Amino acid sequence: MSLRPRNEHLLESLTPFLVARVENRARFELRPFDLVFEDVHCFDPLRTDAARFLDLLCHLDVVAFGAHGMAMPRWIFFDGGELSGGIVGFGRRALALTHEARALLHVPDGYRGLVPLSMFIAIPTFDRSTWVGHNLASLAGRVAGEDLRGLGGLTKAVALKTFRSRSQIGVAQWNNVAMHVHTRMGPLRVLTAWTPAHTKPWTVTYRADVDDAALRHLARDPEGALRHLARDPEGRIATPATELWLDSRDHSAMRALQQRIESGERFHIVGRPEPLEGGGQRLPLGGES
Repeated sequence: MSLRPRNEHLLESLTPFLVARVENRARFELRPFDLVFEDVHCFDPLRTDAARFLDLLCHLDVVAFGAHGMAMPRWIFFDGGELSGGIVGFGRRALALTHEARALLHVPDGYRGLVPLSMFIAIPTFDRSTWVGHNLASLAGRVAGEDLRGLGGLTKAVALKTFRSRSQIGVAQWNNVAMHVHTRMGPLRVLTAWTPAHTKPWTVTYRADVDDAALRHLARDPEGALRHLARDPEGRIATPATELWLDSRDHSAMRALQQRIESGERFHIVGRPEPLEGGGQRLPLGGES
């Protein structure tokens, strides 16, 4: 069934794309929510003719994460995402973009093809229905004159549907503004609250159950969510009550929460983050779900 998101103009003005080996595509849903990946917008990372588009994906990553020191080396795109999993996103033809957007993404002069404006990279696990969300990036809010609000959630929803995911593991920093996107999937079980294995230990590892209702809510299609499961009038997903709030600047609280998790307690992020005066954000946490 087709998506009817509140920002439906994005589906009308943007084109979906897929980066994956041909062998991987055979396992994917190639008409997610009735969207179609045209052959010309399916890029095989094993072919040299995909290089220019993959260049543009790297520039999108730099725009999204370079200021935070977390832009990916190109080999991680290839080794960690394109070979084992895939990349799904939305783009627009170069000539239909503003001059500002083309400059921001380093679109070469004379290029007339598709330019990626968003992407979600996912990696499969031993359980074929569980995918690790590796990277979510979009130009939403970064280009004047372009109404791309909601593009990140729409991209992630379409990608998880494409990958036939029923469960998603994610990794993000507690202060990451993208947490407001991830929490639209419903309660996120906290696997780690303090993560020394990561370059930035103030990282949360979470796990979310994925079904069509959750994906439609993530994509801002509340009527679609209501059609799949009983929801409230806004199409929201039921969540446990908030028991405590975690300040994204409070590393001691993260360490304490991690100790409680390692002692056997279970916590979920149960709603959207709230901004804090002076910077940072706080996230609502609840117990068993």
